[in-house]
Amino acid sequence: MRTGGTITGTVERRSTRELRMPRPRRGDDVLQAALGRFYREGITATGVDALTADAGIAKMTLYNNFGSKDDLVVAYLAERDRRFFAQLDAELAQRRDALDRALAPVDLYERYLHEEGFRGCAFVNAAAELPAEHPGRETISAHKARLRDRWAALIADLDVADASQTARACLCLLEGAYVLGGLAVDDDGLTAARALIVQRLTGDG
Repeated sequence: MRTGGTITGTVERRSTRELRMPRPRRGDDVLQAALGRFYREGITATGVDALTADAGIAKMTLYNNFGSKDDLVVAYLAERDRRFFAQLDAELAQRRDALDRALAPVDLYERYLHEEGFRGCAFVNAAAELPAEHPGRETISAHKARLRDRWAALIADLDVADASQTARACLCLLEGAYVLGGLAVDDDGLTAARALIVQRLTGDG
């Protein structure tokens, strides 16, 4: 019934707060759960039941969003890749000196090493668990190759003779020290690696 251009009667209205706040996407909830569980407990040890419980969803919702656990693993690795390079870009945006910029990957790894809950490189950990034919391994390889290539571009700004080869050598030093740090074999390994990388980049030694 209309009265004076308005509708009368009982009308159920949502609050302004409810209208303005979008509902979280279920796929994002699952991915967020995977980011925590896969890194903290391992991919193989984490079952679908634990992920759906953390996300507060039904199993069918997980499969509707990702198709399979393998697809979720690929999405997890892709999200880790996206976050890493977003953080690297943020670091680079604050640096102007060419050497300081070339050391940004080292400083980022060192920051991760001292974070609470650090359990080593998420990509190396995943590679140790996934079979050779798993699609996630391609994501892992692409991540490390992308880091190598980005680093080579930064090193090229230092007028190093062979930036590509230097980036490969620096990445080997960095990754080795990072793995040892994750195993609690050498907590100061990254410090030593950084010193060697600086020598390589500046020609001092």
